[in-house]
Amino acid sequence: MLSMSAQRSIWTTQTELDKSVQRLSTGLRINNAEDDPTGLGVSERMRANLAGMGEAEKNANYDVNMMQTAEGSLGVIDEKLIRMRAIAVQASNGILTTLDRKVANVEFQQLKSEVDRIAKTTNYNGFYLLDGSHAAATASTDTTLALGFNSVNTANTDNGIKFHIGENNVAGQDYYYINLGGMTSSALGLDSLNVADTASAQTAVDSLITAINSKDTERTFIGSMVERMQNTILNLKISEENATASESTIRDTDFAAEMSNYTRAQVLMQTGVSMLSAANQLPNMIAQLVG
Repeated sequence: MLSMSAQRSIWTTQTELDKSVQRLSTGLRINNAEDDPTGLGVSERMRANLAGMGEAEKNANYDVNMMQTAEGSLGVIDEKLIRMRAIAVQASNGILTTLDRKVANVEFQQLKSEVDRIAKTTNYNGFYLLDGSHAAATASTDTTLALGFNSVNTANTDNGIKFHIGENNVAGQDYYYINLGGMTSSALGLDSLNVADTASAQTAVDSLITAINSKDTERTFIGSMVERMQNTILNLKISEENATASESTIRDTDFAAEMSNYTRAQVLMQTGVSMLSAANQLPNMIAQLVG
């Protein structure tokens, strides 16, 4: 009976020693479900959330890159529109000759064509951003906001671009859709403009003021969305940091405590083996006494 008791104690100690070695070598307190079933369930859910947060952060960064691509093109269009307005103001002056205006109109038309080309070719990963294909169907009627044909919606009603920037799937919280107004020459009302005569030049001045305002409306909308995305990324980073710390507390090894357990198990193993040897020798000792 003494030998069997010693064997049971050694088996228990060996199990504890094996666990301590595994935890110290892997750095994880929970390596198998039987180590802590409840803790494993909580930890796995946190790890799934962390994976979702990581992808949501990547998505938000991609969305920032896309909008910065559009904003960069709008910066170039801005320069062209300002120059076109300057030409129109110059051509409105009555002391210019017909030839002067024709020469000015050549530059004016080339700039207009370049605005149209930039708007139709600006794309990010195949999504054309300024050609009007993702514009809202109608201009915003909200008198408190300068939105034009740009919008943010929880439902994709006008071929919007989806921004999925959360770990779950709740409309308005984890994803939404944005619309970007077109910046082509037709969308800006530039198609028929010229500066070949004084009257046309004067019309161009007024039309270009409207076009510049439309461009500024879209550019400020994009800038606001980039700022919003940057705050989204910051919040995701903070959430990831806190969730990682919580998951680590549940799953990772406490090395100080585990080294104590390991040392204790080693001592018990040595004494257990010694006691098992003594228990096995006890029958012989009794036999010698009887004999």
